[in-house]
Amino acid sequence: MGSGFGCEANPAPQTEEEERKAKRGDEVEEDDAYGPYKNEDDSDIDDFENLEKGETLRNTLGKPTDEFDDEFDDEGGEGGGYEEKIPVEEDAKGWLAVKPFIGALVAPSDAPPNNGDLPDFDLEVDWIYGYRGHDCFDNLVLDSKGRAVYPMADFVVAFDFKENSQQVYHGHNDDVVCLCQHPKNKDIIATGQVATICLSGRKKDPFICVTNVATGDIVKLPAKHKRAVRCLAFSPDGKYLASVGADNNNSIIIWDWEAKKKVLESKGDVNKIINIQWSQKNPDLLVTVGVKHIFFWYWDGGSLDRKRGLSGSVGIQTYFTHVFEEDGSVLLGGKKGSLIRFSSSRRPKVVQEKLHRGAIFALTMLPDGSGLVTGGKDGYVRVLSASGKKEKWSIKLPGYIRSLHSDGTSILVGTKRGEIYVLPVAGATDIPEPIVKGHFEGEVWALHTLENSFVTAGEDNLVIEWDMKTHKSIKCGKVSNAKKVPKVRRKYGVSTTSKMHPIRCARAVACSPDKTHVALGRNDGQIAILDAKTLAPVRTVNLNSQSKRQVRNQTGNWIEAMDYSPDGKFLAVGTHGMTVCICDVSKEYKCVMALKSHNSVVTHLDWSADSKHLRSTDKGYELLFFDIDPADPKKSVHNPHATSLKDVEWATNHCILSWPTQCVWDTDMDGSDVNAVDILNKQLVATGDDHGNVNLFRYPVLEETNKQRRIAGHSAHVTNVRFSKDGKYLVSAGGGDKSIIQWRVVSTVG
Repeated sequence: MGSGFGCEANPAPQTEEEERKAKRGDEVEEDDAYGPYKNEDDSDIDDFENLEKGETLRNTLGKPTDEFDDEFDDEGGEGGGYEEKIPVEEDAKGWLAVKPFIGALVAPSDAPPNNGDLPDFDLEVDWIYGYRGHDCFDNLVLDSKGRAVYPMADFVVAFDFKENSQQVYHGHNDDVVCLCQHPKNKDIIATGQVATICLSGRKKDPFICVTNVATGDIVKLPAKHKRAVRCLAFSPDGKYLASVGADNNNSIIIWDWEAKKKVLESKGDVNKIINIQWSQKNPDLLVTVGVKHIFFWYWDGGSLDRKRGLSGSVGIQTYFTHVFEEDGSVLLGGKKGSLIRFSSSRRPKVVQEKLHRGAIFALTMLPDGSGLVTGGKDGYVRVLSASGKKEKWSIKLPGYIRSLHSDGTSILVGTKRGEIYVLPVAGATDIPEPIVKGHFEGEVWALHTLENSFVTAGEDNLVIEWDMKTHKSIKCGKVSNAKKVPKVRRKYGVSTTSKMHPIRCARAVACSPDKTHVALGRNDGQIAILDAKTLAPVRTVNLNSQSKRQVRNQTGNWIEAMDYSPDGKFLAVGTHGMTVCICDVSKEYKCVMALKSHNSVVTHLDWSADSKHLRSTDKGYELLFFDIDPADPKKSVHNPHATSLKDVEWATNHCILSWPTQCVWDTDMDGSDVNAVDILNKQLVATGDDHGNVNLFRYPVLEETNKQRRIAGHSAHVTNVRFSKDGKYLVSAGGGDKSIIQWRVVSTVG
């Protein structure tokens, strides 16, 4: 089994009718979730968002990555443990030495002394929500116990969906993007990742881990690929492992994986290789497919010889997946939706024309050879006869089909929407509930914890409430139910990888104290109010007109911070229009006061426990305080005297700039490197940073030398962290990796 990826094509131009509507300022009608940003032309091949980050960093630093230190110890900083901050010279401390917000930091009267020791608590993974299907193919298998094994963020997850339990394996330090299974031992799983490049300029090339999910043993192979490991395949006896890299030549390496030895390396092709398979009948034959090619590779133990498959009547096209048949022929799925067979003579023959509407992304043979399962861009899973000519049954699932695997009894299906389904081989007529659900588009920022659950919202038009005990979704709603969306230009809004319209993207969420409403802060500058019991829409309120910042058409003032006052009367919304809006809940969330003292976009805010004060921070590193008049909110004013509020009890502690969090940055960070903070019972301070780490400090963090527990796991910037109400868990959101991780807070004492 192999897995791979390609590159995201540029968005297709709008139709003449859509362009005409856009010029008139009309709305564009949508037939699905993506809207006018969806690429209807050829968006079949999805690159990992951070695959080219080495190239980006190289351009930023102005030097080639080859000059970076290849010998950097990539074992450091992984897992739990901690790293002590290294003191540097004063003139090298940069932003942390300046602390532009220092004037607003006033110690409370009963301030505890600084304790720079490690906290008496650590974090352990309790549950990982989601499945990486948005940009990967063929990355889902069943182990010997019938557990679903798949990647998410830095982890390999083994999910027993019958017992509802998870086991996670952490051998990687960045996005795990491909996976294959040993042909003789179902518990041995090989996985590959993307490259990691530190902000310091040190390069970490991608590597492969071979994990035994039964014993937990992990074999880490040397990092010999560049950029990423695209796809993997074991030899028939399981002794060798073939891998394809994401360098310019899409190089192929054959490993003696148990000896951690590279046997040979060969150039692949200038076009991207998406999938590789090793013939289980002929150990000398490997086949790769990808952009505009199929290659037959012959290995005699020495060199690797390549023969191109003939295009014949099918023409040159891109193939995404392939499987070997019993007689040694190869079945392929291409972007035109046809099922094609290549014989040993390397000549193609169409088995079924346009079996799927759009590309075929996944193929798998039933273990007993009685049938073939296909999955496509059209969302259909089709079970065919062994010859592939006759359909036995089919079912349409939400989203593109990315991965298929069968143990002979069940069919495991992974979709681009981050969902995993289990279907019976005998057939299914109704769509079952997915065993795994998650976010799948853009980034995940919005997070709010409740008593025994938490709510997330993403840039995929999804709002989900999760149960912390059962680890299942309680309910799921939409950021927007609009059938039509306004035609807008991206450059006037939030920077995001999401293809969805801004009205379907949210980066902030808050739940009302009386548990009646869920409020969302959308990327189009509006708030959406949902019914908390059903997540059905109640109303929307446009706050763009309250902006202090001048943006074309005032549509780009997206919302990153919001929360209800503890008494439930008001909703405070921090916008990228440099305004904090006070919305009156009793007046259908009308903005009754716009506080415009900030000089940059508002990123975090907190209410006081008595609902009479507000504090907020912005990207200009200001920490501002406001006095809120509950009787007449129009009289609310900016309070420039931080000392007068030093003993105020705050209902939440989400402002990253505050007295107890003033030194949560490493000495080589700037202010933007810490994205979120939360405080538990004046004991623990948790932060999420741009390096994919969740960090734990003792409360308060007053000196740069304070030690921290640095917990790795996310493969992208950690956008949000929140403690559960009972303090037993910490929930973190990964931006680009789209994962939600629930951590257990465990004592290290005794």
